Amino acid sequence: MSIIRREKSSTGIYHVLAQGAGNHELFLDDEDYQVFVEYLARLMKEAWAEDDDPDRPYFHTYAYCLTPKQFRLIVKEEKYQVSAIMQSISQLYSRYFSSKYGSYGPLYRRRYYSEPINDEAQLETAMRYVHQEPLRQGLNLEEQRIERITRKETSGADLDEYPWSSWHEYVGLGSDLPSVCEKPDACHNLTAEEWREMLSKPLPEGTKCLEPKEYRAPKPTETQVLSMIRLMTTATTWDEFKTIPRDEKLKTIKQLLQNGASIRQMEKLTGIGRGIIQNL
Repeated sequence: MSIIRREKSSTGIYHVLAQGAGNHELFLDDEDYQVFVEYLARLMKEAWAEDDDPDRPYFHTYAYCLTPKQFRLIVKEEKYQVSAIMQSISQLYSRYFSSKYGSYGPLYRRRYYSEPINDEAQLETAMRYVHQEPLRQGLNLEEQRIERITRKETSGADLDEYPWSSWHEYVGLGSDLPSVCEKPDACHNLTAEEWREMLSKPLPEGTKCLEPKEYRAPKPTETQVLSMIRLMTTATTWDEFKTIPRDEKLKTIKQLLQNGASIRQMEKLTGIGRGIIQNL
């Protein structure tokens, strides 16, 4: 498979996204979120070699948002290019996660995703998009737990309740997280209330900034499909499945499709026509 070359930013600013492997969560408790932001703060400022200028940051962070299965950053290259930024933060957090939970295998879903930000308009849109991520996912903090909510409009009050983003840095809320964000030059003089108004302003319908890829589980094998049939019906073999009542058979096929089996696979294994299966 060929690797698609990443588009270069004329400003050195990028919006980046990393997702958990297999749709798994990257952050399981409050400590995980805290540690990630602490690593981010450390990487921006820490000198790795004696001859480095300790006052020159390795990169700038303009925004971040951590949600259970992914994280988004808006960063500007300095000493570190975007690839080094993502490699460093990803490796640090992966080692922490593996040590804490005793997990093995990759933590992240393939390579990170990135898009260049080349002008002020793109930057403002990306800033709003990143900070409004909790509302798009239906996440809110209520009574110290994250619950699903339904929202039709963006609300700054709702974003006040989500602690794992840089929202609090821009609108002047207290937080136990280290301060990591440098305000973009173009908006440097905005007050906290002006930041609140700008970041919570609803984006135009259909706006997409680095949309995450949906996780798709691999298609089950013939053996796995038969195992599911045994759980759903009294049939234990393909021959027995073909003899069960038609309505029960079609209902089972519909459930198998919902569990990842393909129409072509069902047509081949059951002998039922594609047209019938497609209409289930």
